Amino acid sequence: MKRGWLVIFFVVSTLAPASAQDIRVELFSRKPAQYIALRAGKTTANLCAAPGKQPCFELKPGAQVSCAAAKQGVRCELGGTSNHFGRAFASSPSPFQLEAAPGASGEVHAAEIFAGGEGVRAVVTIGLETYVSGVLAGEGATLNSPAARQAMAVVARTWAVRSRGRHRARGFDFCSLTHCQYFRLPSDGGDAARKTSGLVLKYQGQPIDAYYSAHCGGVTEAAGDVWPDRAAPYLRSVPDPYCARSPHSSWQRVIPLAKVETILGDKLRIALNGPLRNLSVVRTSASGRARSLRVEAGSSREIDANEFRYAVNRELGWNTLKSSLYTVEQRGNSLVFTGRGLGHGVGLCQVGAEQMGQMGIAYEKILAHYFPGTKVESVASPRRERILSSEHFELIFPPGQESWASETLQALETARRQLGRRVELLPDRVRVRTWETTEEFIRATGQPGWVAASSNGRVIELQPLRTLKQKGILHLTVRHELTHLAVHRLRDREVPRWYEEGLVLYLTGEQAGVSADSLDPSRSLEETITRPRSETEMKAAYARALALVRELARRRGEPALWQVLEHPTGEDANWFRESERRRAR
Repeated sequence: MKRGWLVIFFVVSTLAPASAQDIRVELFSRKPAQYIALRAGKTTANLCAAPGKQPCFELKPGAQVSCAAAKQGVRCELGGTSNHFGRAFASSPSPFQLEAAPGASGEVHAAEIFAGGEGVRAVVTIGLETYVSGVLAGEGATLNSPAARQAMAVVARTWAVRSRGRHRARGFDFCSLTHCQYFRLPSDGGDAARKTSGLVLKYQGQPIDAYYSAHCGGVTEAAGDVWPDRAAPYLRSVPDPYCARSPHSSWQRVIPLAKVETILGDKLRIALNGPLRNLSVVRTSASGRARSLRVEAGSSREIDANEFRYAVNRELGWNTLKSSLYTVEQRGNSLVFTGRGLGHGVGLCQVGAEQMGQMGIAYEKILAHYFPGTKVESVASPRRERILSSEHFELIFPPGQESWASETLQALETARRQLGRRVELLPDRVRVRTWETTEEFIRATGQPGWVAASSNGRVIELQPLRTLKQKGILHLTVRHELTHLAVHRLRDREVPRWYEEGLVLYLTGEQAGVSADSLDPSRSLEETITRPRSETEMKAAYARALALVRELARRRGEPALWQVLEHPTGEDANWFRESERRRAR
């Protein structure tokens, strides 16, 4: 490597149009395969220890190689010859066939095979339309009418275009679980995918957040009532008279009070002041779904209904509370939940779409019903992107940001050195992405426009470099986010988010710039930090968090700040709670 830290490693060429882009998908995300076999297509395929490196297998057209887990990697066999690979990389000028046990078969453009769990896993490269067909095979398996399947194809494609790179930090775009979209490698292209090829849903010229659920229970949910940062005009609550005929139209679950009490304490970490006496819905959304529940156990307090449902389902099974559209009644020593629907209810209702399709309603009208104000249009080609790298960072940026790319990398390397011994908490290389406009940053991260940057613990997303430079906060922003990466990796799950934010401000020497006196006393500091309603409220919450961390540093010394972050004691937990009470008085 040349002397000096800044080295340009590569510049990315123009990306292909999204309709022809390759997508990297992790197969067997939940359960590994027993074996994976690859069969070459019309041209020779290569299976190597690394792209272009020995050992390699050369697969003539029609030849097949089979790979299974072995000690510290995979063992692949071709005819009577076998090779051991840490990871095996398959490539070919033309698509080739991948088969696995149990039950996966389809064409891929490239594959990376590695050991995982008790078998083998793979990350495959496929075309966008193949991905849509695979989502239809998974998420759309219950849909039969052509119109419903075509509507689902457009929704799945829109989601893929909008969310591509969801697992970028792990080296692929999407997993094959419902965390992304449930994907099964398809054996053919799929008629619905072919007939809607290249079409997505757009609102004001941009691909939308395309959500869907199994059954909305007769009325869809507004996205903002489930995820406050995902509110959109096209994701409002709409009545759905089409989904009435379904096993999930109504459901009932009986859960003992003792079991609910255990879940509240063990899963949600709620300190109860006595035995659980009752649980009731106290606040609902416009669609009638539970938003807040009142817990009565010695004293009364409100909890988030969605967090409660997820905790119950993690403990008792994912279909225990099928939706948040329910009522609660106490009967003896049990709670009876009576509800409708399956899933969050936002966006397209699959049962309703199927019924509309059976009635002869075209897929465009199905989509217009569930996503009012949107249009079905061809996906636009993405812009060129470039990548500039330094020793520890990779910066992805649009052409309009070249003027500030090198300066940003220098600022990142400087901030990294300033972390001192805490630098060991960072990944060896950190990926950083910036955007052409603030609107693109908002769509990509879900953050409001007043937020300068965002991080998921692995990747840093920045507002346009031009904007940060003009505001004079480019260097401060990258230092703040890099410090966040280090702090976030140490934070114990019992430590509130506001403490992390306050500690980062303390370490970077930043000032919030707004008085904490303007905070709404009806909202907790944690809620305000997590879901601020305005820039002023966010800054006020940061000011309060910083003041609390400074107070702790004065009382116990700066080393204690890290101890509280990593290993909070019972005394620390009391201090967190007392800090909230003092704020509310």
